[in-house]
Amino acid sequence: MIHKHLQKIRKDKNVSLKELLELLDEWNTLYNKADQVYWLANLAERRVIFVSPSCEKIYGIQPEAFYQDVELWKKVIHPEDREKIEKKQSALWKGSCLEHEYRIIHQQDGTVRWVLDQTFPAFDENGKLVMLSGVITDITEIKKMNEKLLLAEKVCEHVQQAILITDENGVIQFINPAFTEITGYGSEAIGLSLDFLYSGYYNEHFYQTIKKTVAEKGQWRGSLRGRRKNGEVYAQQTTITAIHDKEGRLIFYLFLFSDMIKNEKTATSLKDDLKLAQEVQKRVLSKPLKTEAIDIYGMYVPSGELGGDMYAWYRIDSDRYGIFLMDVMGNGVAASLICMSVRSLLNGVIRKCIYPQEVFHELNKHMQLLYHEDGPMNTYYFTAVYAMVNTKEKFIEYASAGHPPGFLFHPNGLVEELDQGCAPIGLLSYLHVETGKLNYAPGATLVLYSDGVVEGAHGSVRTNIEMFREKLKPYIHLDNKNMIVHINKMFKEEYPFLDDISVVVAKLH
Repeated sequence: MIHKHLQKIRKDKNVSLKELLELLDEWNTLYNKADQVYWLANLAERRVIFVSPSCEKIYGIQPEAFYQDVELWKKVIHPEDREKIEKKQSALWKGSCLEHEYRIIHQQDGTVRWVLDQTFPAFDENGKLVMLSGVITDITEIKKMNEKLLLAEKVCEHVQQAILITDENGVIQFINPAFTEITGYGSEAIGLSLDFLYSGYYNEHFYQTIKKTVAEKGQWRGSLRGRRKNGEVYAQQTTITAIHDKEGRLIFYLFLFSDMIKNEKTATSLKDDLKLAQEVQKRVLSKPLKTEAIDIYGMYVPSGELGGDMYAWYRIDSDRYGIFLMDVMGNGVAASLICMSVRSLLNGVIRKCIYPQEVFHELNKHMQLLYHEDGPMNTYYFTAVYAMVNTKEKFIEYASAGHPPGFLFHPNGLVEELDQGCAPIGLLSYLHVETGKLNYAPGATLVLYSDGVVEGAHGSVRTNIEMFREKLKPYIHLDNKNMIVHINKMFKEEYPFLDDISVVVAKLH
């Protein structure tokens, strides 16, 4: 369309700039699309002489801004694409049309958008380049759709379940690599009726019953026997789903199935590996420590095979001890790996840094370095409580990183909470740590615990913290080992295990 205006300009030398803009504006009113920007630039005067109003939607900039700054189009290009696009512009001076895709940054909401840029050079009768015209099309949604299609394609390629799609008549339209691995059939299966996969163990009535269930309920799940290409019969766990279009018309059937025997072997192997990992995780927990000045004992109960809790304690020197308890967000293998990673550093960190503020800063640096790059681990963090006990001066210096407050039970019945600290470790790039200091007399008891202790009961977390504190009071007079026994019994009888549970008891002499 813009080229028609350029042809008119070449034929009629007397067309003024004002008349040209009126023509362009009239055409833009009739034909302009919200997802496209049309523009025209005069090279001799180095200025943009027309930009369609739709630029405000795509760029977040009004047309007047482009008239005032001829370089503005470069400034809104995503920094990572800018140099590449500027190099490609040299093709225009050779009389070539240019078409490329790149990202821009919307100047109002800051979103990144993809555009298709089509630029056309215009020459006078002497072959001199005089103008540039172009169309910018917002292709962000197309890019997103392509990414989704690519993702779906990759999922189908790498998923361990066999995927089979048939049309409404049962003719195979699609298979994935897992289907070939399980059945032995490859591309030769496309276009065949589903019947050739039948094992011969079931009559027609059986298959009709399945088809009726899918038609009435939309899905059928169960175990079937199938036959591989080599004639071997195998058991498969199968899900059949009817897929309909927006109008409710049946368009295809989706079959998902897996080799049950192979799954059982994999599950057994995985279970053995998890048991081994759980045993390793338990062995890195600190063993009971008993001296004339302090007596420390711990309890750990994971909610599943692997958990995100870990505790440790160290003798820093003759008078000072460091006691640490952490709880990784979530549980399972990922949480356990983070626990082991922190555990490998903890001895050195506590002996080097000693004080809570320095210890937390060092661990936060570790989490930022390892788990906050791009990737699936970039949202992990952990809560923790660290207490440095000075048995000579009889005080505890502590900090709590988003963790439930520990308790210091004094011999006179007073209970103080360890409630000073900071945000969870790994959540922020920098931690502002507030530390607390509590004095104690011989006979005091320090209790630290994970949030699984106070999240499993009913009521608010604060109510559960107070309830747990009151339930501990009758057992404070016991030595820490027997106290832990009673705590363990309490949770088995009264609380469901919704999360990992860790409790550390330190008797201060």
